[in-house]
Amino acid sequence: MQRRTFAASLLAALAAWSLPAAAQQQIVIKFSHVVARNTPKGEAAERFAQLAAAKTGGRVKVEVYPNSQLYKDKEEMEALQLGAVQMLAPSLAKFGPLGVKEFEVFDLPYLFDSYDQLHRVTNGPIGKDLLKRLEPKGIVGLAYWDNGFKDFSANKPLKTPADF
Repeated sequence: MQRRTFAASLLAALAAWSLPAAAQQQIVIKFSHVVARNTPKGEAAERFAQLAAAKTGGRVKVEVYPNSQLYKDKEEMEALQLGAVQMLAPSLAKFGPLGVKEFEVFDLPYLFDSYDQLHRVTNGPIGKDLLKRLEPKGIVGLAYWDNGFKDFSANKPLKTPADF
């Protein structure tokens, strides 16, 4: 009985001894995205990296890989699911092919009249429910990033659906 108690005490002591070392290890997050560094998304990713380092005293280091440096647009989601990267900022359209078709609603033009209206949806119960639907795919949705509304351009006026 004393051997078991000693062994248990030794294991507890070893575990306690190793916790501070693990707590001091830097956490590295690879953040991949497909746009240039000088775009709104690229600048936001860089700002996120700066804030993560500042708010954690350097314990969290976010390595930003812009402009498809690590993965092309169609490869990123698989890289995330495999753990090759820990963070992405994909277009919401990327979640439809994963089997979460509900995200495709955001591809509809003229669905929202303003960012305020959009944010009421994404920050509310509907938006939170959509993010939860990613979890069975091995993805934790943290937040929505604005990426602008859909725009159309053509060499002629677009006034009716037939014009498209």
